[in-house]
Amino acid sequence: MRSITRLTAFLGALVLCACGDSVSGTFADTAGITRYAFAGDGVVKISVLDAEIDAEYRLDGDKILVSSAQGTVVLTRRGDRLYGPMGLELVRQNQ
Repeated sequence: MRSITRLTAFLGALVLCACGDSVSGTFADTAGITRYAFAGDGVVKISVLDAEIDAEYRLDGDKILVSSAQGTVVLTRRGDRLYGPMGLELVRQNQ
């Protein structure tokens, strides 16, 4: 019985670790003005109103550093939400 409990705890921790290293998917603000579409290869498409740019991102703990020709933006990941400068809040979109 102890072995099963330990195995279950280990597998649960493994799944959580695997999920924490990825930010793939689309995040948007509630107004639909800003959207970040993260690919698993370090590329993100940023859409604001009708403008779209390609950028690169890298993970640093709970921080996501998004870099483009326009500069670098730091987003903080908390669950299914990303928080950025000037009150930006992005929510993971269902796909």
